[in-house]
Parts: sequence; C-alpha cells; structure tokens
Amino acid sequence: MVDENGFARAAQALHVTQPTVSQQIKRLETIVQAPLFQRTKRPLQLTPAGREVMAHARRVILLNNEVLSKISAFSSQELFSMGCSVHFADGLRTMLAQLAVERPRLRCAMATGLSAVLADKLAQGELEAAILLGTQTPRSEILGRLRLAWFGQALPAAGERLPVALVSERSALSDRIIETLAERDVAWHSVPRCSDPLAVRASIQAGLAYTALPANAHHNHPSLRPAPLGALGPAPEPLPVYLAFSPSVREPVVDAARAAARAMLKDVPLSPP
Repeated sequence: MVDENGFARAAQALHVTQPTVSQQIKRLETIVQAPLFQRTKRPLQLTPAGREVMAHARRVILLNNEVLSKISAFSSQELFSMGCSVHFADGLRTMLAQLAVERPRLRCAMATGLSAVLADKLAQGELEAAILLGTQTPRSEILGRLRLAWFGQALPAAGERLPVALVSERSALSDRIIETLAERDVAWHSVPRCSDPLAVRASIQAGLAYTALPANAHHNHPSLRPAPLGALGPAPEPLPVYLAFSPSVREPVVDAARAAARAMLKDVPLSPP
C-alpha cells in the first residue's frame, strides 16, 4: 500500500482485487485496534499507528529474508563422507577448522578407525575418501611415509622377553612391528591384544608394554615416553600414507579430500613418498 501509493496499485502489484486488499487492511486494523491510514488525505498517508506497524513489518521482512538466505545456503552445502586412520585423529580439529574457512559451502562427515576397516567402507560406498596408513586401495595416491619411533618404559626382569602391545585386528602398523622385531631377532611377547588402538596407547602410557607409533606421538600425548635407546633396536621403517577414494567418488569430492588431507597431516612426521 505504502510502496505503491494506493489501494488500486497495491492490488495490481499483488495480482488480487482491490476489495481483497481493503479487507486485509481492515483485518489488520482490527488486530491493532487503530486506523493505519488517513483515508481523507491524498496522497495516502499513514497514521502514527500505521507508521509503527510499517517499521515493524519492514524489520520482519528483512529477518525473514535473512533466515531464508541462511537456510538456502545451508541446504546448498556439499556433503561428503571421509574417513581417517585413528593414528591421524589428532589433526581432525585443524582439518575441520581449515575446511570451514577454505570451503564454507562444504560439510564433511568424518569417521575414524583402523585403515583396513575404512578401506572396506570405501569399497562398499559408505565413505567417499579416506586417509589410510599402510593400506593401499585400487584408487589411491600416496601422500608420504609416516616416520615411526618406539615408545614405552616397561621394565621386564633380566632374561624375560620384552612386552609389546599390538592391535588384534588387521593393522599395517602391527604387521610392520612384528616384521621389524623378527628381522632384528628381538625376544618379545605380545601382551593381550585389543581391537582399539587407544587401548594400546593406554598400555604404553601405563608402562606395561612397548610399541611403535608416529614419531611425534609424545608431542600431543606427553605421558607417552620414548623407549630407551637400544631397547628394541632402530625404529621400524616408515609406513606409506595413502589418500584413497571409493570407486564412485564424485570429482568435486576428490579436490576437497585433498585439501582435508593436507590440513590433517600438516603436523604429522611424513617423509617424501
């Protein structure tokens, strides 16, 4: 009414009849219990109550447009699912924060776990991309090689074999540890295996066993203490780190996953491929 300067023009702009516009105005005046227009004056003018209603109405319209804009942006965000080896989980916060800045329209659903399990999920289409330790898939690219170190302060009695903690399920890291100990003829025995790498780390922190972890693991977890020099010989050889994709991955996700991997592995001790 105000913008069109009259009932007739307002009706034409709204594609309704003039009586319909008049009825709506009368209904609004009944609600506020005051006239909104000075009908005896030309051009049409608002009453004090009309000016107050108009000011609130404009704010409501602005708020409505803002809400719709935000909802539209949210619904247009690209969602992709990505996994990462539990050994790289410390970088999740950095990765998600950097993605939010670099790619605000991208939402990432993350999953962590053992690399072999994540590789299975890739093959089944449950994940589109994953950062894997020592586990290669048909569609993967090597990002570097993870440098390892021995950790633990277990004190076996003289002549006893060294206690070593390993993951019970398929684990490239556990396989590398076993191969290394065998090559160097280290006398060792496995403490009860568990399926959770975090439980392995806890046994090291408790001083119950030794194991190999990323060379900088004690930076994020100060209670992890490097093993005494010579206790188990040189550290195992570095393990390859792969960025793997599902067979049906969408091309826009490939670029996003590479950006996520760069952020997540920024502080990881990687050697060139």
